[in-house]
Amino acid sequence: MSDVAVIVLDIDGGAMLRACLDSIAAQTLQPAEVVVWDNSETNLGFTGGNNEAWKQTTAAFVALVNNDVVLDPDWLETVREAMGEDVGAVQTMFRGEAAAGIDISDGTIRQLVECGGHAAAVGDEERRHGRRSPEPWGVSATAALYRREAVGERPFDPRFFAYYEDVELCARLHESGWRTVVLPVVKASHRGSASASVLGKEAQRLRTRNRYFVARLHPGVGRIPSLLWEDAKLLVRGRASLRGLVEGLFTRLGGPSLRSG
Repeated sequence: MSDVAVIVLDIDGGAMLRACLDSIAAQTLQPAEVVVWDNSETNLGFTGGNNEAWKQTTAAFVALVNNDVVLDPDWLETVREAMGEDVGAVQTMFRGEAAAGIDISDGTIRQLVECGGHAAAVGDEERRHGRRSPEPWGVSATAALYRREAVGERPFDPRFFAYYEDVELCARLHESGWRTVVLPVVKASHRGSASASVLGKEAQRLRTRNRYFVARLHPGVGRIPSLLWEDAKLLVRGRASLRGLVEGLFTRLGGPSLRSG
């Protein structure tokens, strides 16, 4: 029996969910627990759904896998083997242009993607093809394995609802002395934001707002002047939310609502 659980958060996944679950069933390292949390009746968001599903697991290591991900048969075995004693979270790369870690080196918060065989930093506002990026600072919760000891009993800050909650979790892990690792191997496929349409226009507000939440809760993880400059350009193009910006800057937070470990 393995020491790994797998959580799949779903909302109207249909055939996409079936493909994801089939790939979990085919793993060379079989999980001890698989929890599928259905957000269809009441949408608790990415944070709420995963937090509730996390309560249903007991394993020492917990993988979060989006319902639009298909894992290679050795994905779970690969990330479990990479869990060194000081590692709090591990992910692999994805085929095509999908998340392969998080970059904060320019003061904004971006996902890293495969571009022509190299990692390049991209955000919601643009894709930066043709340049090398720094080593990933953190892991994306698209498909990642987490250590329960490092994360605690509730992985995500519920104030985020959706988007950038995994960045905030990585910040807490780092502040508690844990490393996050992005393995330079391709071991999964990701359709990419396949459930985003459920949120409609709310998605843009949350994406804008939550970056400021991260920067305010964890100084140095995103810099507010850099975020403001980026959003000023995005607002002109209709690709950021003024309401989200105001909420991100002025919502009373009071500090991180939970700590890792």
